[in-house]
Amino acid sequence: MEQIYHDYTLWEDHKNGFYKNISHKDKKKLSKNVINFFDCEKTVKKYMNKVIKEWVYSCEQNLSNQSMNRIAYLGQAAVCIYAGIPNLITMHAWKFIDIEKKDRADKIAYKIILEWEWTQRQKLKNISKSGKKEDMKPGYQMMLQLNWKKED
Repeated sequence: MEQIYHDYTLWEDHKNGFYKNISHKDKKKLSKNVINFFDCEKTVKKYMNKVIKEWVYSCEQNLSNQSMNRIAYLGQAAVCIYAGIPNLITMHAWKFIDIEKKDRADKIAYKIILEWEWTQRQKLKNISKSGKKEDMKPGYQMMLQLNWKKED
């Protein structure tokens, strides 16, 4: 998969405080929230899937980048959606999380990323020869068939 690029003004992570700076006094409290987030497997799955569904542009930008730690990105993004906690806080708190919970979260993220990649490949297969994603919206498919002319 080639990397997909979007202007940062479209990134949902940027709009929701993923890159926000936090004062030192708030870091300790927010770090505890991060640790609590990774305690519950169900919550981790729910919010990682929420990232994939709600942060379309950010996921395309970041998950299509094979040179970055996509598993870490997905975990940090899930915490951001869950509690509005920026990525730097999650990075800091990660060292205080039990190894079993880290492994579990990494496995969940890896599986979700594989599913996201598969979905992206299916979307690419379905894009018409015009190369426009808009042509694949419901309704446009029928219009394409109705407007098709056989060349002589």
